[in-house]
Amino acid sequence: MALDFDGTLAPLQDDPENSRMLPESREAVDALTDIDGVYVSLVTGRAFENIMRVAEPHPDWFLVGSHGIEVVAPHERDSYASPQLVPEGLLQGFHQIAQDIPGPRIEVKPFGLAIHTRGLEAHVAAAAEAATRLLCDEWPDDLVMRSGHGILECAVSDRTKGHGLRSLWEILDVRATLFIGDDVTDEDGFAVLGSGDVGIKVGEGPTKATHRVADPHEVSRVLWQLHERLASR
Repeated sequence: MALDFDGTLAPLQDDPENSRMLPESREAVDALTDIDGVYVSLVTGRAFENIMRVAEPHPDWFLVGSHGIEVVAPHERDSYASPQLVPEGLLQGFHQIAQDIPGPRIEVKPFGLAIHTRGLEAHVAAAAEAATRLLCDEWPDDLVMRSGHGILECAVSDRTKGHGLRSLWEILDVRATLFIGDDVTDEDGFAVLGSGDVGIKVGEGPTKATHRVADPHEVSRVLWQLHERLASR
């Protein structure tokens, strides 16, 4: 079972540091974790250290961070250290954007930088995103740009959540995968699912997922329904 965090288990917040998992979802995922043969993973764009801090994951959960780049098994958490591969000049450029256009929040990740514009006035968000795109387009080395709900990221790696799922499949012996996500970057995960797997899109928008729910509250209901079915096997 692979689950996105923001917008899936946790309602979206203007400040990502305020994101917290819905209590009913936390209880459901914890209960599913206790079922034999069920493996739980958070698959997120957040870096490993960030998701550890914000999600406070169960000790038995696998963590796939930085859009599939960081794949950390439960027994590896204590020894894992995120590398820092962001060029210093790119970091300075992002901070300059934040100085020139007050309001956006800069997130430093091991493999990239993100500018958060959720909750800002439309013209401020547009200006910040335009400046970020220009900076990344003109950077001498190839960068991968990813956009989402109020976020624009420039990364030094082209790995995706699809790569993250494939890495989990190499580690775990599973017969089927449930992947739930809400954002554009989750489409890379839906794209690699097989005929026996299930993808659930949260919210509106085009999707490769086979099912859809409205919001994180409906996600929690789906998780409890799944628990009821699996626990009665």
